[in-house]
Amino acid sequence: MPIFNTQINWRTKTEMIYSTLREAIMSGDLKPGERIVLSKVASDLGVSTIPVREAIKQLASEGLIDLSAHSEATVSRLSEKDFRELTDIRVLLESYAARLATERATPEFIAELKEELAEMQECVSQLDYKCYGIMNLNFHRTIYAFCGNEQLEKMIDSITVRTYRARAIFSYNQSRLRESFAEHQAIVEAIVAGQADRAAEMVAAQTQIGLKLFLQYSLNVQDQQVMGD
Repeated sequence: MPIFNTQINWRTKTEMIYSTLREAIMSGDLKPGERIVLSKVASDLGVSTIPVREAIKQLASEGLIDLSAHSEATVSRLSEKDFRELTDIRVLLESYAARLATERATPEFIAELKEELAEMQECVSQLDYKCYGIMNLNFHRTIYAFCGNEQLEKMIDSITVRTYRARAIFSYNQSRLRESFAEHQAIVEAIVAGQADRAAEMVAAQTQIGLKLFLQYSLNVQDQQVMGD
């Protein structure tokens, strides 16, 4: 019995550490290429290194962390090729999920979206980019959670977590912040009107804008490197 309880405890700690590190990677608190020191994570979270190691293995299997031959962990980098390919997949999956959610929309679902939209507007008014990024993610997760297809939702989440962290390197500016909010308003309007095709198109367009911003960032970095040379 004591051994069984210990295993459950480790599993619970592993899930907590996994979730903590995953959100830190997505938010940009842990940046691409940054080394993750097991002993420091364990100390910060008040746990042993065993559940930290298990959590890191899980994140590595999802492509969020790279493990060297010596088990050194670093946050994985996202190449332009990876981002393009993942974005293509996201466009297909997310637009389909938005279509399904619109077709299944209920007053409660719409009310939840409008509440999140109001919170996003508050972030915009305060020019709180980090808050907006979090609410943006929550907004889309709410839509996909309502699509009625649990496997589709899981697939979207596993891919989104790999691309969304790119926002850590190309942050919102004030103009893009307001444009993004207007796009979310349009998505809600389409869902309220029962326009499944329109909602799907708007979600797909937003995902493609993310690719455009990433490519612009990559080009700017290359230009700066050339100038530096």
